Amino acid sequence: MITWKKAASALLIASLLSSSMAPMAMAASKTKVGKISLTIDSDIRTGREGGDVEVTPTGDNTDRYYVDSWEVTNDDGDSWSRSNPPEVDIILGVEDEEEYYFASTSSSSFKLTLGSSSKYRFDKIKFVDAKRKDSNSTLILTIQLVFDKDADTSSATAPSGLNWDDARNGMGSWNPVSSSKYYQVQLIKDDSATGDIKDIYDTSYNFAEQITTPGTYRFKVRSVKSSNSAKSSWTTSGSWAVNEADIIAMGNTPQASVPDGGSWQLAADGIRWWWRNADGSCPTSAWKDINGQWYYFDAEGYMATGWIELDGKSYYLDPATGAMYANTRTPDNCWVDASGAWVPGA
Repeated sequence: MITWKKAASALLIASLLSSSMAPMAMAASKTKVGKISLTIDSDIRTGREGGDVEVTPTGDNTDRYYVDSWEVTNDDGDSWSRSNPPEVDIILGVEDEEEYYFASTSSSSFKLTLGSSSKYRFDKIKFVDAKRKDSNSTLILTIQLVFDKDADTSSATAPSGLNWDDARNGMGSWNPVSSSKYYQVQLIKDDSATGDIKDIYDTSYNFAEQITTPGTYRFKVRSVKSSNSAKSSWTTSGSWAVNEADIIAMGNTPQASVPDGGSWQLAADGIRWWWRNADGSCPTSAWKDINGQWYYFDAEGYMATGWIELDGKSYYLDPATGAMYANTRTPDNCWVDASGAWVPGA
């Protein structure tokens, strides 16, 4: 009888060992993602509403995981403050579920670094929580961006005195802003931004290389503040009607414009849309009136949808078509005026 009990116990122990070793063997066949290093930037500021966050993986193991998405979870329309700092959920996924897995959710498993433009506003990144799901192939990291109580949260001063050089050589200039670290400039042709936004450490810039087709040109400038990297609102110059003689005088060969009036183009991802102007350029960080409807195109030139915030005002763009709502209520019952701007309390 005793022998039977011992045998049964041995069988039970063997069974338990076998069942417990199965997941251990499975885990052993995969590789741990390892320590997760993330650099986090945000334009969220105290005393303001809304804002965005950017998360960038760093380190030598970024081929094992990726940032799937992130969301500010407590953006309820109230102004941010030290007592109401932003909380962010960051969702991470492994690159190959058969090969990698997230092994830990402790705070020591993460290296969280503030981006250069955020160090002026935030004191630190606080680890709140981390949890795994989907057989350890997905990890949800929750953090809090803690404001620096001594941070300079003042806004930047917009440049003034924007002018084209009288010599018609493509040179644009503006008055200096004493608090600026540098400026950002972009060329505008026929009311559409063209070319990249450029960082300039002077108070002038020569756009001649970008002016290759006749049209009406302007340029816009904003300052970036030294103390906190805050960006001012854009200031736009007066117009300059450029003809072929001007283009030749600047040393360029005039390029023929595309004969059509522009068209919608589907991006390579099969999801986003952008607008191709008649000269082949595309609007970036700019509004554009297309067939009587206003659309906004982001810094990469893609059509924006949903709520966006520009120069302290909020606008709602149809999620399906991108067309701006005006003089009506949005699906979440907010009133927008004739310019498309949200009217709080209306």
